Amino acid sequence: MKIITLLMLLGMAQASHAERERMNFDFGWKFKLGDVTGQEAPALNDAEWRVLNLPHDWSIEGEYSESNPMGDTCGYLPAGIGWYRKTIAVDPAWKGKHVEIAFDGAFMNSTVWANGKKLGDRPYGWISFAYDISDLVADADAITFAVRLDNDKQPSARWYTGSGIYAHTWLDVMDKVHVVRDGIFVRTKGDTVEIDTEVENRTSDAQKAELRISIKDASGMVVAEAKSPLAVKKGETKTVNQTIELSNPSRWSVESPVLYTAVSEVLVGGESVDRIETRFGVRDIEWNPKTGMWLNGKNVKLQGVCNHQDAGALGAAVPDKVLRFRIEQLKAMGCNAIRTAHNPQTPIFYDLCDELGMLVMDEIFDGWLRKAFEDYGAHHFDEWWERDVTDWIRRDRNHPSIVIYSLGNETHGDVAPELVTKCHELDPTRPVTSGHSNTEDMDVIGVNGHSEKMGWFEEVDGQVFIGTENTHTWQVRGFYRTKTWFRDGYPSTKQKPYPCPDLTDEEIFTYDWIIDADRSNRKQIFNSSYDNAMVRLTSRLNIEQLRDYPNYAGSFRWTGYDYIGEAGYVHGGWPFKSFMGGAIDMANFEKDLFYLYQSQWADKPMVHILPHWTHPSMKKGTLVPVQVYSSCDAVELFFNGTSLGKQEPGADWDKMQCQWMVPWKPGGLKAVGFVNGQATVEQTIATAGAPAQLALSVDGEPLTAEGQDMVQVRVTTQDDQGEFYPYGENRTWFHVIGPGKIRALDNGSPVDVEKHFEADNRVAFYGLTRAYIESTGDQGDIALLASCILGEKKLVYSDLVSIDAKRLALRGQLPKASIEIFYSVDGSTPTQQSTLYTKAFPVKPGTTVKALIVLNGKPVQQLEERFAVNEGFIWEGGGQSSNVPSGEQAETATFEGADLVTKGEYFRGKGFLRFGKAPGAYIEWYQENDGGAGEADLSIRYGGRIKSEKGYKVNVTVNGSIAHEGLLLPNTRSPGREWAKITVPIQVGRGANTIRITPHKGSGLCIDEILIR
Repeated sequence: MKIITLLMLLGMAQASHAERERMNFDFGWKFKLGDVTGQEAPALNDAEWRVLNLPHDWSIEGEYSESNPMGDTCGYLPAGIGWYRKTIAVDPAWKGKHVEIAFDGAFMNSTVWANGKKLGDRPYGWISFAYDISDLVADADAITFAVRLDNDKQPSARWYTGSGIYAHTWLDVMDKVHVVRDGIFVRTKGDTVEIDTEVENRTSDAQKAELRISIKDASGMVVAEAKSPLAVKKGETKTVNQTIELSNPSRWSVESPVLYTAVSEVLVGGESVDRIETRFGVRDIEWNPKTGMWLNGKNVKLQGVCNHQDAGALGAAVPDKVLRFRIEQLKAMGCNAIRTAHNPQTPIFYDLCDELGMLVMDEIFDGWLRKAFEDYGAHHFDEWWERDVTDWIRRDRNHPSIVIYSLGNETHGDVAPELVTKCHELDPTRPVTSGHSNTEDMDVIGVNGHSEKMGWFEEVDGQVFIGTENTHTWQVRGFYRTKTWFRDGYPSTKQKPYPCPDLTDEEIFTYDWIIDADRSNRKQIFNSSYDNAMVRLTSRLNIEQLRDYPNYAGSFRWTGYDYIGEAGYVHGGWPFKSFMGGAIDMANFEKDLFYLYQSQWADKPMVHILPHWTHPSMKKGTLVPVQVYSSCDAVELFFNGTSLGKQEPGADWDKMQCQWMVPWKPGGLKAVGFVNGQATVEQTIATAGAPAQLALSVDGEPLTAEGQDMVQVRVTTQDDQGEFYPYGENRTWFHVIGPGKIRALDNGSPVDVEKHFEADNRVAFYGLTRAYIESTGDQGDIALLASCILGEKKLVYSDLVSIDAKRLALRGQLPKASIEIFYSVDGSTPTQQSTLYTKAFPVKPGTTVKALIVLNGKPVQQLEERFAVNEGFIWEGGGQSSNVPSGEQAETATFEGADLVTKGEYFRGKGFLRFGKAPGAYIEWYQENDGGAGEADLSIRYGGRIKSEKGYKVNVTVNGSIAHEGLLLPNTRSPGREWAKITVPIQVGRGANTIRITPHKGSGLCIDEILIR
């Protein structure tokens, strides 16, 4: 057992006073995946365990696999049980102190031990918690901590959760007389600050003390003070209420997020024994029943997005720097609010929102009952909700960014009034809502997809509401279709979508990720970036409604970022691993939708052209809808220097974009934005040639000059003139020079299932690749070498291959270097005696090009790229947008007493189920309803013949209640080759639904799919 010296590992204390120390506890943990009893024992030999720093997510480090138990729901990554251990020496100065170990977040089912003593369990994976270890500190010279996390039973949520201690850990050392954890509650009204402070006495005697509050402004100057005497009996906690008047304070707002600091000191015998700082903002929030939220007397619309915890290749353990980048990126888009769907975020998230002026709908639960088979609602909600709600509110209530709480998402239950009452008890200053859950019990109506339906505004009849998930549109970065796509078809009686006309009579784009015949599920399509792929309405119409309806207080689109998981429900499952509804993809690359919102919600002058202007498979003269999103008064579009006219962006949803129908031919487009008649901003794009080189750049802040840090590198595919090549899909290899390493690689693709963690190569996705590079903490310059064999994969429009190796300084100076490239085209491994690369060269289909990158005389990278007709995405034969909805395949359902059959005819998906004679047979689907509860049509596609009977009788059960008993499925002529469909009405609830079909006599019955409309 190795003891870690405190001064080395615990880092700098946040407080400068000795009376309270908050020490970062992230460094030097040991980790082991797998479960063996007794791993909490202090004497356990953990020398072979992996050493790592927190935050940590072990699931994202694993391989994607269709067989992983997380499945399509959680993104096909591994789960399991993991253990963490850490041993520290006890500082003698801690003796006689109150000491706690604190966890900002650990997923899930955590158990914590210290020196073999169990400290406690916390089943909820999205809650912060702490344990008192004062007695152990008093009696021991060293402490071994052990943490067991159990995320083995899957799915444990309806989206990717991560696994591990995914947030920061802390060691808190304070006097026996101290302010309790989360024991300060600051609220403001006008110029008045009211503060409740809970002071605890853990000594053996009663204590007379003084509580002193100093208010500091943003510059650190003390602007107000208050003092209160208090007497605290031993073992008692006393709450002190203090009111402080500020003179003309600066207000916290989205535009000017000014923060004050309340410095709370506990003095005993005239000496300070505890000191804690609490940041807060001075702001007044009012909710008007007709006009929504007012911030400091200004009616503010919540221009929001919903976000999950994960950040693509980084999983749930998102570094603070990347989290800050993402919030800043959303603010640049014009977003002013985030809904923490559907769980609390880590504490640093709220700190950053306070600093950056981002409003927050703080949500705690997805369901109050089971929504995924192994989630918190299924196993722990009833026992734990009150404690989790209490810890959550007490932790978060001082953040000025939080303007409303949300208690659940598309769930229901008699517990709702108790939940609301508990929130009001802990924080009476903020209203409570939910995502379409027991709306009648909430302070503010929150409605998900139902608020998108045509007729909703007549239904709500002027009452203020929030579109807690509105809107649902899907788009893949760099992918375009001119034909409109509705998820559930158009028209749809159930969904009541708004019309959205096609941009062209016939589809003009044919490129795709796969040919139709190779889709294992009809849902496996990419969606267009024109804002014409949706459930019920476009993003533009949502923007218009939010702007123009006074009672529409806020809208939170689903989602801000693409995220891992929920890959089956909409996208048909493997190899789709993620949900692609974001305005920004998983690798933090902006989609066209980002710029639509920026044109409507942000203040700065901007123009953005879509689509790109590289269409080698398109017939010349084809009319292409060229759209420009702009915040300017007018936009003029030029093609090859010739003006195509000037347009003014309109207020109506279908006029927000300026649009020209431009005949396709190679050339250049330029959009110029005018403000007050003056040309103010412009963008130019041009037709790209064959991919020939890489461009490297950093998104966000660079690496810090010292210590451990992370940087985001953007790799862009370009032609030989430096023009962006929008179809780039060649593989880039990465090599770090200096004291750094590759943390993860990504590209934003929803179908790329290569491993992210510590990989050294990644294919591009529509021209972009992302590398996350970490500094190790050692001194020295750091640079990145990125190398790629570039060319069009199928060699249809160009047979030229280029090889490029580029360097980028990440910290300090770019070191001098000599780079040589050697290559082969005959399948052999290149050496320094192979052909020296000097310029682009032609290859024939079926050629594998290999390359050796030599840096300063040392071989550092081996590259490989194959060019053939069966490589890469396709130019012709891609799927067309269809308004015929796709069904839920039988092979993706849960079933008993049936076999998966893959041989037959005319079935959909990968196969169908054939039931045997075993009793208790059934098939059950999980179905997500993002609209309101009500009647829907269930269509069952089946086949089979039963002798001496008219057909098969089945029971149809919805959410445990029988919807149809003894429903007859009439015989078909050729089971497994001929299919029939029967449609019956059912009642579906909001959110999670389970539909079960149970045959009375199952032998020979074949089920192919169901469809709910």
